[in-house]
Amino acid sequence: MIVLDGCRSEPLGSYLQGLGAWRALVRFGDPEARACWRGGRLVLDSRLDDAGLVALLRDRFVALPIVSPWNAGSGFSGNGKNAEAERALAKVRESDDPRLADLRQAVLAADQVVQRARAAGWAGRGDELWDKARKPDVLRLCRNVLPDAALGWLDAVAVLGQNRDLEEVLTYSRLLGTGGNFGRQDLQSTYVQRVLTVLVDEKGRRNSGGWLQAALFGEEGTPYLRETVGQFDPGRAGGIQSSPAEKADDSGFANPWSFLLTVEGALLFAAAVTRRQGALSSGAAVPFVVRASAVGFGSSASDEKADAEIWTPEWNRPATLAEIEHLLGEGRADWNGRPARSGLDFARAVATLGVDRGLRRFTRSVFAERLGQNPLAVPVGVIEVTERGGVGLLDQLDPWLDRLRRSTLPAGVAGQLHQVDEAMYRAASRGGRAAFRDIVVAVGRLHEAVSRSGRVTEWVRPLTLAAADRWWMAIAPEHEDEPGAAELRLAAALASGGDYGGRNLPTMLRQLLTPVTLVGQRPGGRDLGWAAAPPVPSGVGAVQAVAEAHRRRAIAGAVTDPLDDAGNDWPEPAVRGVFSAFRYGLAASLADVAALVAGDLDERLLGDYLRGLLLFEWRAADVQAVRMRRPPAPTLMSPALALLLPFYASRPLPVRLRHDDPAETHLVLRPASTWVPGLRAGAVTPVLTDAVARLLVAGVPGLVDPSRSEANVDPDLLAAALLVPVPTAHSIDALRRIATLPAHPSTPLEGVPV
Repeated sequence: MIVLDGCRSEPLGSYLQGLGAWRALVRFGDPEARACWRGGRLVLDSRLDDAGLVALLRDRFVALPIVSPWNAGSGFSGNGKNAEAERALAKVRESDDPRLADLRQAVLAADQVVQRARAAGWAGRGDELWDKARKPDVLRLCRNVLPDAALGWLDAVAVLGQNRDLEEVLTYSRLLGTGGNFGRQDLQSTYVQRVLTVLVDEKGRRNSGGWLQAALFGEEGTPYLRETVGQFDPGRAGGIQSSPAEKADDSGFANPWSFLLTVEGALLFAAAVTRRQGALSSGAAVPFVVRASAVGFGSSASDEKADAEIWTPEWNRPATLAEIEHLLGEGRADWNGRPARSGLDFARAVATLGVDRGLRRFTRSVFAERLGQNPLAVPVGVIEVTERGGVGLLDQLDPWLDRLRRSTLPAGVAGQLHQVDEAMYRAASRGGRAAFRDIVVAVGRLHEAVSRSGRVTEWVRPLTLAAADRWWMAIAPEHEDEPGAAELRLAAALASGGDYGGRNLPTMLRQLLTPVTLVGQRPGGRDLGWAAAPPVPSGVGAVQAVAEAHRRRAIAGAVTDPLDDAGNDWPEPAVRGVFSAFRYGLAASLADVAALVAGDLDERLLGDYLRGLLLFEWRAADVQAVRMRRPPAPTLMSPALALLLPFYASRPLPVRLRHDDPAETHLVLRPASTWVPGLRAGAVTPVLTDAVARLLVAGVPGLVDPSRSEANVDPDLLAAALLVPVPTAHSIDALRRIATLPAHPSTPLEGVPV
């Protein structure tokens, strides 16, 4: 058993060099060697030991036939633009070292490619080695002329194919740059120079064992080369500066064996690239390489210059090289029934077990421009492969979000879209109810930003989300008294409130608070379009907005009173009035409503939750499927709230008014149409006085003096709170606090208004 302490799961170069060491071990010494990942390190199950592995690679390593005659920096142009590359190729041509034989044969064949391509007139103008339009022809010629052993590199860096218009296109694997080129670094040239260093150069051969010890086991006792490192190991890419007055030394600290093994490992990812998806998508050319998502890491930003990212898998069961070649060549990462196309998709695929069995975690590396415009593979996190409940719900957002992404967005909308992506990534990578609440808040803010952009609303319709009951399970507070729980329950109660039908007003609170209008019905839901403006003015706080919405619902005849339903056997109220309550909805607790009236809640958080939860299609069936955990009744509450709340119940209140009553009375109370407007105008005392009078007419005994109920009551808070659905039992509890009613054991403690 060989534990490669120098071959860790990150950075990408360390991961690849571990795979490369294993591949070389299989090639030269132990074809039955197996490997797995433990504690972030590659572990080899081999008949060799540590010293045997070092000796094998040092003495028997044979250079791969890696040539890139299509690149200007490869040294094949012979124009002196890359003198080091040209000198390295000359040494290979002149060498008779058997360990360079395959490479030498490939170099000589590449010389023929250059000669024949130039004779065909494919050369470019000026400093360009090839005419860009002819580069596919050059690669096709390479495939015909280069030895078979060299085709693995060709397949690894580029794929020739056709697009949907049957036009020939050339697609590069982002894992190996642009055709084996990272900015100014040509990988073939670097590979050849590193091979000569460890196999031919006398000083390099003396240091070869020490460099191998460092690469494989992390024993860094041999000085590294001051050379270009490349994108795979960003930690060693930066240079040094001994004093502020001196020029910065931008050379990195390069271990030649690390580079050789890294390239060897990278070839495993390209084993099946041409069989898998051809060249229709550059992001899909290599399994586990997807389009970059600028989310999930500290330096991420919506304008991050990153075009791709790779998710490198780990497995904890020893596997053969053939098994992993198949895995890396045909690896599966499916999200919502299709291959993952972005980093966000990949995270969600991992969280919904849409990846191959046997994989335990992935390390994510983003190919980003850092240190100027140098492309670096930056490790940005590790995600364990485990199912995270609720992530499957996120597929509902994709069609709407994808439509936004297809166009240039205003800065405000783009920024909010980035926040949604960040929240979804957190939910997929870490899970937890808080992460899903963040999604609800972020989507609500994004939707509001979209609604304010006249240009965006021309091609994006309002968003409506289904499965509200399942979403509630993903975001519901785990503990009744956790921070923000009351705000979330109140927002859910308001957002879910609905009517079976109204005369003059919409049946959803959303249509009062946001600029949407009903344009049609469909099975299981409603179709919405954009309205010019919401009936309730925007730009006010959540409490004022809900209070104003309640005022509009409290107009006589605006909302259908269930007393008017055909066949309704409810008793008539002692005094007629208006009905403004919701016929169904999640019921908040008396404790939450009391806290709202007392001003103890975070209004901004309440507004954030409400903004997001209004986007859901809260059907009566969804509401009935939810069981909300509610805190116990409050010890103290506003007498004004206790006095008014029973008038806004959606059902009759079953109570005994006197001790000698033989049965419960089903009490139906209705408020006057002037109450909510009066509260909004600050006239609390007249409303309370009228409430007492109506209760007396209804026969409710032992009422409190309303003059004492006005103290320290915010009228808007009270008007908003009265629109919140509460269980019937909680309305009865409120009534008991301002009246003398006998207890009755049959009074229910819970219940959802319907």
